[in-house]
Amino acid sequence: MEKSSLAEVWRLLSESVFEEMEAWRKEHPTATFQEIEDELDARLSGMRAQMLADLAQQSPKRDWSGQEAEKRPRCPQCGADLQARGKHERRLATQGGQEVKLSRRYGTCPQCGSGLFPPG
Repeated sequence: MEKSSLAEVWRLLSESVFEEMEAWRKEHPTATFQEIEDELDARLSGMRAQMLADLAQQSPKRDWSGQEAEKRPRCPQCGADLQARGKHERRLATQGGQEVKLSRRYGTCPQCGSGLFPPG
């Protein structure tokens, strides 16, 4: 996704959170400070997870198969250059308890057989 379109997606997402919180507050006029904070944190953690996924998907490590050998990931076990083994999806949990899906090139080591979903 292009940087300017990401900004637009995030702007719309944040506006949605603001509108949802405004509506929620009207529906819960006697909510305690703790209840308001919990509701806000739940909504913000969803927005945070989307932004985190979008930023992680911009990493050049997402698809390293066409890079020069010195830029490719190496096996953490033996140091050999990894061989690309297609794209895989990985699901990660954020600190806010949200699930994020990342699609990246997966690699295996031709020497020791280790597999790696390169970080970054």
